[in-house]
Amino acid sequence: MIDGVFSAAVQAALTLALPGVYIGEPQDDQAIPAKAVLMELQTDIVVGSPLQRGTLTLNAVSQADDYTRAQHAQFVAAVDAAMRTLVLVSNAVQLYGVVAQSTDNLREERHWRTAMPYVVGFGPKP
Repeated sequence: MIDGVFSAAVQAALTLALPGVYIGEPQDDQAIPAKAVLMELQTDIVVGSPLQRGTLTLNAVSQADDYTRAQHAQFVAAVDAAMRTLVLVSNAVQLYGVVAQSTDNLREERHWRTAMPYVVGFGPKP
């Protein structure tokens, strides 16, 4: 399974595309700052091949005490643009496609959170 390798490659690419923004998983063992992108990946293996297809959900989170709704919307737009134009630099995994699905604007305590699921296709680098 290469889903962990894929997740790490996406994290590295988004970190380069969004400097100064925390990119990671909710369970990372470090403090998550007021502005972050939290990733969740769920995949299925394409039967009879090394390819995988799945849903990568990016949760753009901003602390409402530090960012306005308009600032959060700009942040979300930047995250979406970075994901739609994502280029992986990896010796192990290759991204075959990204398709945006929807957005879900949520409020959690004092946070703005926008969940953006993307269908992704990936596999080992040939």
